[in-house]
Amino acid sequence: MRVLITGLTGPVGSFLADHLLTIPGLELHAFKRWRSDPRPIAHLLPHVTIHEGDIEDPFAVDRIVAAAAPERIFHLAAQSYPSASWDAPIHTLRTNIEGTLNLLEAVRRHTPQARVHIAGTSAQYGVVRPDEVPISENHPMRPTSPYGVSKVAAELTGLQYHANFGLHVVVTRSFNHVGPRQGDRCAIQTFCQQAAAIEAGRQAPLLRVGNLEPRRDFTHTRDVARALWLLIEHGQPGEVYNLCAGQATRIGDIVQMVLERARVPITVQVDPARLRPSDEPILLGDNRKLCAATGWTPTIGVPAMVEELLDYWREQR
Repeated sequence: MRVLITGLTGPVGSFLADHLLTIPGLELHAFKRWRSDPRPIAHLLPHVTIHEGDIEDPFAVDRIVAAAAPERIFHLAAQSYPSASWDAPIHTLRTNIEGTLNLLEAVRRHTPQARVHIAGTSAQYGVVRPDEVPISENHPMRPTSPYGVSKVAAELTGLQYHANFGLHVVVTRSFNHVGPRQGDRCAIQTFCQQAAAIEAGRQAPLLRVGNLEPRRDFTHTRDVARALWLLIEHGQPGEVYNLCAGQATRIGDIVQMVLERARVPITVQVDPARLRPSDEPILLGDNRKLCAATGWTPTIGVPAMVEELLDYWREQR
């Protein structure tokens, strides 16, 4: 079976590749943006056929889909950070909407029988009141960032191609996913990266934070990778699935976990630059639809994520 991943160097791509390479008889191809950092995938290079291009270039996407002739496609390529979308809204919209459209058009032309997964996000839900959680797939989408808006449009595009052209498309609305090789843009990552830098004497003993009150649903990227494979094999085309742990953790409580595990005393300081124009108070997902369709359950909790990431950033010297 030939499988194509877009966004191999992103937050989930390399972990998904790790998982797929354990499946016998699977031939793995990956779409990599030509300027993406190859370090997170260095261990994969002998085992994956890499195709370079830009997801915003329809000709490159068409060429790569035709060459790989995939039977399964995981579309992870995106501008995937809500905070960055405020600084680059046009880039976010183009990458996430046009990129998805480019991929679906190439699939329609070259591999219309392929099963396609499109990665969405809990940011599509936007502001959710405490009495509206856990959030099911039927909850209205009220995105509050350019990133969330772009992902609503990408999801609807995928569902339209299923309805109009019969493509086998499944969509996930992933809540926060966390693991090594991810960069330092999300909250847990930046807290652990800063703590490791403070321990090494590269940063003053101040942990700079944003809003500590939001509550978020975190899933480890290894659990996400398992879920995606199970879903593309067993999910119903034209359906949307929350991909989440089903538990919400306060950001301030994660900061406390980091402080308790740090090897030196650290003071917390709110940094105005880390505050967003808007911030959803709580994003807690209902994962029962995904679990029922696939038999999946998450296995790695937030304390284990914090410990792993602290060790990871301590090694990045």
